[in-house]
Amino acid sequence: MNPNTLPDHATPRRRHSLTRRQALGVLGALTLPWDDLLAQAAANPPPAVPAPAPDGVAGALPPDLPNFHPMMEWIAQENSPRLSFLDPQWHSLEQWKKTARPVFRQHLSYQPAPQPLATEVVGRDARDGFTIEVVKIPATPAYHLTARVLLPAGHRGRLPAVVALHCHSGRYTWGHEKVLSHPDEPPALTEFRNGAYGRPWAEALVRRGYVVIVIDAFYFGARRLRVEELVPARVFSEVREHFAAARAAAPDSPAWIAATNRVCGFYEHLTAKTLFAAGATWPGLHVWDDMRTVDYLASRPEVDPARIGCVGLSIGGLRAAHLIAADPRIKVASVTGWMTEFASQLRHHLRSHTWMIYIPGLYRSLDLPDAAALHAPGALLVQQCRRDTLYPLPAMQAAVDKLARIYTKAGIPQRFRGTFYDEPHSFKPPMQDEAFAWLDRWL
Repeated sequence: MNPNTLPDHATPRRRHSLTRRQALGVLGALTLPWDDLLAQAAANPPPAVPAPAPDGVAGALPPDLPNFHPMMEWIAQENSPRLSFLDPQWHSLEQWKKTARPVFRQHLSYQPAPQPLATEVVGRDARDGFTIEVVKIPATPAYHLTARVLLPAGHRGRLPAVVALHCHSGRYTWGHEKVLSHPDEPPALTEFRNGAYGRPWAEALVRRGYVVIVIDAFYFGARRLRVEELVPARVFSEVREHFAAARAAAPDSPAWIAATNRVCGFYEHLTAKTLFAAGATWPGLHVWDDMRTVDYLASRPEVDPARIGCVGLSIGGLRAAHLIAADPRIKVASVTGWMTEFASQLRHHLRSHTWMIYIPGLYRSLDLPDAAALHAPGALLVQQCRRDTLYPLPAMQAAVDKLARIYTKAGIPQRFRGTFYDEPHSFKPPMQDEAFAWLDRWL
């Protein structure tokens, strides 16, 4: 496929001018979808949620916070991003990045002292066409990361590598398993993956000749909240019934998975509050862990450290956007299902988003597309789903348009691409094929 030609099932970005109201953003936050409303398995699709009519149009839904909404809009307007590369003060891309990237990193509020890369291989699994190594990577004195490294069979020399970033989906009991199959996985996991992805795409990527690495993001998989260790008398009343169901069910059974996910979902708010109170942010922790993953990748003898990319859906897409904003070692990125400007988020669309990705105070400097543009001149593909109800379509379009203008101003329009698919929130094989071809071209 010619990377300069959009696939038949995708539509090109459109440029349009934004109204003052559309230019408003969300105060001090970036948000992540609660994917239970989105990427359900094909056998259990989510109910259709009609998109609200634009503000001021007959039939528009009232604001979620009726009497507070005017104040929230005013606050957001007062905090309109001041560090966008599109501001006339910026003529040099590198000078802008030199100023803006430290601001982004500072707002993450999480930068521990790096630990020596004294990694340990704790397992190997030979698959058809590739091998999986299970590796422990030191992240901080408090914890390590368990990474799955997929190595192509018969590889020679230094290869390009990709950080595969899994989604949220309201499924906390699974992390890397969402993009990498297991021979004895439960049917519910296979069904979920088929609905959101159509296939274990990390495996499709390694068979294409890439070294692929995937970790469990904090709060997922092996790093989930240990519901079984909660003190029964202290469990919140709102999820006490689910807590009891999780304790009564056999581990890894459908009943246990469902109940554990419900409890973990509710406890997000307490986890976020605790991180904030401790002086960190949830996105900061994710970015740090993903950067440590890049540290490890760059140290592998099979990997060309100048040819590292990242790909992700949903929270994986947001992690990709944050990683490229923070780490210049990423040369190519594909962000799927998480790129919006926040003009229309305030009114209706924050209710479907999790606690996981708030970066307090960042918005007054950088909106999400501004932060992602710190990746330039790295190649960036943004894939949007037209039937994704987690964001207003005009906000998704405006974010793509803004990135196109930034890359054009930087003199590298060919290094950005935005496509729209007639899909709900997902990363299906045709979208993966486009993302992989993008990697092929620029790595």
